[in-house]
Amino acid sequence: MTITNNVKKNQITYYFLGILLTGLGIYLNFNYIINGVFPVSIIIFAIGIAQLMYAYLFPHLFPKDERAKSIIGKAMTVNYFILFGAILILYLLTSSFGPLTLNASQVLELLFSIMIIAIPGTMVIYSKIT
Repeated sequence: MTITNNVKKNQITYYFLGILLTGLGIYLNFNYIINGVFPVSIIIFAIGIAQLMYAYLFPHLFPKDERAKSIIGKAMTVNYFILFGAILILYLLTSSFGPLTLNASQVLELLFSIMIIAIPGTMVIYSKIT
């Protein structure tokens, strides 16, 4: 099997899983969002979105060259600041004077979802720039 066939095969797998998990996440979270309740399965939706981004990224990251290392390195540096920014925003929104009331597991689900989407999201941006 050649490298291009392997890349296409893995891309199709990422696309299939991304569409499946995104659809499942929308289906499971739709009633919660309509009723104004915190969605229970937000992580499934985030994983689906990340899989779709990885489907785009796979040809850019599969050859382990300097460009792939540069994309990953820059994305991880930016994600460090994104995660701290998300923690700060969630702290301000959920503090004693903030408008949101979330329990600890909901905050962790939001942070995990942000992290899941931010990592491939910044890699997509840097793959376009680099």
